[in-house]
Amino acid sequence: MSALLRVEDLRVRFRTMSAPKALATGAKAPFIDAVCGVSFEIRRGETLALVGESGSGKSTIARTIIGLQRAVSGSVSFDGQEIEELSGAERKPYLRRMAMIFQDPIGSLSPRLTVRSLLTEPFRIHGLMRRDARGDAERLLGMVGLPADFARRYPHQLSGGQARRVGIARALALNPDLIIADEPTAGLDVSVQGEVLNLLARLQDELGMAVLIITHNLNVVRHMADRTAIMYLGRFVEVGSTERIFEHPRHPYTEALLAANPEPDPDAMLNRIELKGEMPSLMRRPSGCEFHTRCRYAQDICYRAFPEPSTSPDDTEHSFRCHFPLGRRAAPLDARFRLCGASGTRNEEGRHGC
Repeated sequence: MSALLRVEDLRVRFRTMSAPKALATGAKAPFIDAVCGVSFEIRRGETLALVGESGSGKSTIARTIIGLQRAVSGSVSFDGQEIEELSGAERKPYLRRMAMIFQDPIGSLSPRLTVRSLLTEPFRIHGLMRRDARGDAERLLGMVGLPADFARRYPHQLSGGQARRVGIARALALNPDLIIADEPTAGLDVSVQGEVLNLLARLQDELGMAVLIITHNLNVVRHMADRTAIMYLGRFVEVGSTERIFEHPRHPYTEALLAANPEPDPDAMLNRIELKGEMPSLMRRPSGCEFHTRCRYAQDICYRAFPEPSTSPDDTEHSFRCHFPLGRRAAPLDARFRLCGASGTRNEEGRHGC
């Protein structure tokens, strides 16, 4: 099946100081690289999950795909068309086929607009306003399980779960081929989380949408995603089918994330893995493998050389970046040696960044 969305070598950079200040202070790299050379694709009807700690670049990728953030290099192609090559008017029909569910369910809804106005806003923006705006709003509310009288409410009159459903309804307004869901269950009660996830799964089955889901919740990933990409400091460190990654993780960061996943069974035997230290600053990327400052398996080469991508011999779609992937690694070093690589070192090119 051909890819609906293809992202190749995507790089997103943010300035840390203005150009005049950088010139005055002599700063050679007045920026941080939030996303470094990320490539992936999503097929029609497929769900891809982006997983990683806060600040790893997940939401930046989503905002770049949808056009809210510009990339410094790389490409984003939708249905075979490179979007960056198009002018604003030419890009609009492609952006109409993508929609985003934002992380903050209430904050993403304008407090000055009623639910009806929020749901019909996509039609106005894309010049598709119909005579029966009331009918459109009621139809969309019905799709997400809300009664028609909610159309008269304002965002402050909604609960978190209701606001999330309105956000999903707004994303569905133009029948998109791709939904980008940024932390769709964040801040919701567990029972409401289940309702939202079941709703997304049902709508995906009915409408055939592809879904890019961004989440910290590994239970959500296992419930929804066909494939999973693990991010660390703006890079993918492991990508593969969700079942494969959960059953046979190859990167130690993936192993630690899975080990930290909450277990509802109080009698279950847990094998927790404690990551020493915090995620390094994007302004001071570690040399070599960027995970070596927290990795319990780090060896000398990990401090010096950046690992090239590898694939599992029995599954070429399962890729990872690690000098000593799980299953064929040396014995772990003790904590004293694991943490000796200073997290403030520069990379091999002598600068901060990708």
